Amino acid sequence: MGENTGLSSKGEKELSFVADLVLGTSTIDVGVDFKINFLIFESSDSGNFIQRLGRLGRHDGYEKNGQEIKFDNFTAYALVPKFLVERLFQTNSPPLQVDNIYDRPFLQQTIKEQYRKINDFHGYYRRWGAVQSFWLCCKLSDRTIKQQYAKSREKFQTACEQIFNTSLKSQAGHITGWAKNWKEMSGKSGNPIAEDAASFRGSSPLQCGLYDLTEINEAERFKTYDLPGILSNLEIEMWTEAGFIRTLKETAQRTGQPIAKGRFAHCLAFIKLRSYREERLNWKFTYFGDLQPIADAWKVQVLTGVGVWQPDNAWIGQIDKKLKKEGLVCYVIRRPVAEVRMRLRLPMHFQLYPISDQYSIHEATQPYSIAFGQSALLLDTLAYTFKSKGDEIWIA
Repeated sequence: MGENTGLSSKGEKELSFVADLVLGTSTIDVGVDFKINFLIFESSDSGNFIQRLGRLGRHDGYEKNGQEIKFDNFTAYALVPKFLVERLFQTNSPPLQVDNIYDRPFLQQTIKEQYRKINDFHGYYRRWGAVQSFWLCCKLSDRTIKQQYAKSREKFQTACEQIFNTSLKSQAGHITGWAKNWKEMSGKSGNPIAEDAASFRGSSPLQCGLYDLTEINEAERFKTYDLPGILSNLEIEMWTEAGFIRTLKETAQRTGQPIAKGRFAHCLAFIKLRSYREERLNWKFTYFGDLQPIADAWKVQVLTGVGVWQPDNAWIGQIDKKLKKEGLVCYVIRRPVAEVRMRLRLPMHFQLYPISDQYSIHEATQPYSIAFGQSALLLDTLAYTFKSKGDEIWIA
C-alpha cells in the first residue's frame, strides 16, 4: 500500500506508482498517470465528481516484473450525499436505473444536472486580469527592455483592452492607491495586492518551511506546507530560518544531493514536523480589533494584526506573534464560513477560514470569514452578491 499526499516525498510518490493500493488526499495526488482499475472517491460537487471519476479507465493495464497485465474490468465507488442518490435513482422519473449501462458523456451530463454546481468565478478575469495585464505592461516598459519589446507591448496592450473591455491605464489609479495605502500602513515600499494579482499561480502568505523528521530520506525532509494544515494535523516544534537553512546546506553537502532553497525565501515560519495527529485539532484565526468596518468595506485589503488561537499547542504563542506582524492580502465577509461556502457555491478546497474579532472571540461559531492571497481576489468577484442590512444578509 502506498500514499500520495501534499507531504509525501518524491521517493514516496514514486513508490506509490507501483503499489497495489494508493491513498491520496486530493485529485491532484492521484493523477492520470496512475494505472488503476479500482477507485473509491468522495466528492462535494458535480465538477469534483466528474474529475475524480475521470481518473478511472485511463489505462488498459499495467506492467509488473516485465510482464504486461491487462485489466479485466473497472470498478468505482462514489461516496456522495443522500440527496444525490435520491435525485439519480428515486424520483418519479429517475435519470438512472440500477444495473443499467450508460456511456460516459451521458453520465457526466446527468451528474452536472443533478449535483451541486460550483462557482466558476467568471468575473475574475475582467476584475483582476486587467490588473495583471497592466502590471506586465509596466514590466515590458522597463528602460532595460522597453525598446526591444516596444511592438510586442503595444500588441499585448491592445489585445488585453479588447478582451477585458477596459483601458489598462485605468488600472494605474488602483495600483497607485494600493501602494500608497501599504506605505502608510507599514512604512514599506511595495504593493502586496498588485503583486498577488500579477502572480499567475499565486503564492500562499501562510506557507511555512517544514523539516519532516518522519521522513527517512534526509534530503527529502525539507518541505513546504500551509499553516492551517499544520495546525490541524501535525505535532510540531518551532525552528528558526537560520537553523532550517543551515541544516539544508549541511544535508545537501553531506548527501551530495542538491536541495533547492528558493521556495523557502518567503515562508511565514520554519517548523519541525515531529509526528502526525490521530485527530484534527481545532484552531481559529483571530483579530484583536473590530472586523465590522473591515468587512463593510467590501474590498480586498492588506491587514495586519491577524493572529491564531489554539489552546492545546505549546508553540501557538510564537506562531501568533509572527503572524500578527505580517501584512496579509485578505477579504473579510461578515458571515460564517459554512454559509459563505454554500451561498457562493465555493469549491471543496477553496481556502476560506473562520475568524473572530475582539467582540466575538468567545462565540462558538465565528461570525466572520476570511480569505487570503489569490483566494481573496477570487472572493472579491463574488462577494458583491451579499448585501448587508443590519444583521440580515440577502442575495441580490
